[in-house]
Amino acid sequence: MTRTRGLVAAGLVVGLALGAAGGWGVAHATGAGGTGSAAGGRAVVVAEPSRASTARATTVPSARSSAHAPIATTAGGIPAAEAPGSTPAPASVDLARTWTAPADLPTQGRLLRVTIPATRSHFVARQALLYLPPAALTADPPALPVDVLLSGQSRGAGPEDVQTGGAIEQTMDALATVDRGLAPIVVVPDQLGPRSANPMCVDGALGNSRTYLTEDVPAWVTSHLRVQTAASAWTIGGFSQGGTCAIQLGAGDPSRFGNLIDVSGEDGPTLGSETKTVDEGFAGNRAAWAAAQPAALLRAGAPFRDSNAFFAAGALDTTYGPVMPVMAERARAAGMHVATWVVPGGRHSWVTARAALAAGLDWLQPRVGLGAPAA
Repeated sequence: MTRTRGLVAAGLVVGLALGAAGGWGVAHATGAGGTGSAAGGRAVVVAEPSRASTARATTVPSARSSAHAPIATTAGGIPAAEAPGSTPAPASVDLARTWTAPADLPTQGRLLRVTIPATRSHFVARQALLYLPPAALTADPPALPVDVLLSGQSRGAGPEDVQTGGAIEQTMDALATVDRGLAPIVVVPDQLGPRSANPMCVDGALGNSRTYLTEDVPAWVTSHLRVQTAASAWTIGGFSQGGTCAIQLGAGDPSRFGNLIDVSGEDGPTLGSETKTVDEGFAGNRAAWAAAQPAALLRAGAPFRDSNAFFAAGALDTTYGPVMPVMAERARAAGMHVATWVVPGGRHSWVTARAALAAGLDWLQPRVGLGAPAA
């Protein structure tokens, strides 16, 4: 059974609204060797969030977790069994081949809100979202890959948008349903700060957002959860400004993030105009601004032989849509394994973003050792 058929059989294709052109389009994966469907026949389609699902996202933990068998948890709701312990964490594990799901595997994951201290960066951040898949809620959870996902930037934007707009809990539950409870642990940190500003995922006068994402967040994750440590097991992804951050960090720190998902990202970090960006974000240092551009980071780090990159944008997004194929080609030229998708009928919105994030996360499942490749 192909993955798409498996999703249909599991009742997970539930009518994502994508405008008049609706439905899933065809993406093309290219990179060091070959072409094909980006989602590999494994695309996940998730529903537009209902009022009920949006309300679930405001509880701690999610009301969905009431279906789980009782397990011991810490004060923050993280299962006690998730504590890393004294055994060194594995670099990577092919759980698709080695994992045997227990008989009492929960049917759904758990969404929590957690505080990730800015110990090294001193960046002022709001609470993060933490999604634990069913496999992480078992008595002996496996070390899992990690997805760090980011919201876009607008008035009032923040981590909650990735659930209320991006339906991340529903998407990850869909992946886990097909892959025997396996999905990455998802962390949605606040890269914007409490005023939903735009520190551009760099370190500077607007805040040390980059250090927060590349050092503080991974340090918290590895000290609180059973996760794999290799770059091949870590993904950075996001929508709009979050997508820009994803290509910045995926290209700038491949030893941490071996995979990236850039949905409707910009050509580079910006505060609107080049002059304003250089002056306010880089203290007038034009060389530092130039070095922080994704194109420069890709050139400097090439070849990226072990990096996977998924790029997507809406077909009707006239502002950021044209950036996507250009950035994808840059990543491909730098050696990354690249897949792209133009979302039919999609504009620059969370409707587009949740479809694209679902497709990108699904495309990565077999690449992080959690799902079998499409038949």
